[in-house]
Amino acid sequence: MVKRDEPGAAGRGATATLQRGTTLPYDAAERRLAGSSEQLPPLLLAAGPDEFLRERLVDAFRTGGEAEGSEFCRLEGDDLEPAALAEALASISLFSSSRRIWIREAAKLDKACEEELIAWTRGAAEGARVLVTTARDVAELRGLQALAAAGVATNCVLRAGDAARWVARMIEEAGLVLPPGAAEALAGAARDLLDARQEVAKLRVHAEPSGKVPPGALAALRGARAGGSLDRWADAVLAGDAATARREAAALDAEGVGGGNALWAVAERALAALEPQSFGYRRGTPRASLTPSAARAALDAVYAADRALYRGEVRDVELRGLIERRLMGRSGAHA
Repeated sequence: MVKRDEPGAAGRGATATLQRGTTLPYDAAERRLAGSSEQLPPLLLAAGPDEFLRERLVDAFRTGGEAEGSEFCRLEGDDLEPAALAEALASISLFSSSRRIWIREAAKLDKACEEELIAWTRGAAEGARVLVTTARDVAELRGLQALAAAGVATNCVLRAGDAARWVARMIEEAGLVLPPGAAEALAGAARDLLDARQEVAKLRVHAEPSGKVPPGALAALRGARAGGSLDRWADAVLAGDAATARREAAALDAEGVGGGNALWAVAERALAALEPQSFGYRRGTPRASLTPSAARAALDAVYAADRALYRGEVRDVELRGLIERRLMGRSGAHA
């Protein structure tokens, strides 16, 4: 008998399925994806513009598969042929009893692939569970509407007031304890949830073993400083502007900012130069225009500094100076 999702069902190990065409609340979808394959519908469509929310569902899908020993397979919607899809759906794993298939960007599936996937859901649909993600809204494309009707859908849309809730959840999951008002300030300053997740990761570097984040560590957050700026410092270093780099470095030293945050600032710009569609929006347009070779050199410097820190060859407070020496020397800039 087909049943709808019930609160707490995942925790009771329920194996109930869902009606075709059901729209599942986001949290319920995440719980099911992180659970056993018995709790999953054959096809779940995660649609909506928020990349962070889509990434969480993929992570949950992967984590649930790892817990039960499922084979995991990723397919790209814009490069998928019907025969390859049919083979993936029908394949029998030699090493596990189930397979989990993630199809990225369903909006780019051709009609033949859509029909193949829908036909599979109407058959036995055994041996595999499929998660399909897209940045588009279901209502925008008939193909997405057909997939939603054939399976179960969930919306990856950030609504008003959700940002603060998600930031609080990130902080809790990271095991952090922030000073009063800090979580709200972080949520208000972040451009999106991906940006907020990155800021929370920065705070983890400064947290005490108990998870408590001292008030002074909040200076590491983007937009929290009135004096020195890691953004301006990173732009200056990558542009070979020694005078500006030294001026910003002096202000950052006075504020006690450096270390891992310097690595973040340089790495973000290098990644934006190499993969502008994925990373370019996170900090806007940097002043330094990097060629691919210069961006790769900057990433090499970041990785080398990170490895040196891990091996105990340098201290956190020395990381920014190490990056300056490597990149300013490479650029050949002078005072």
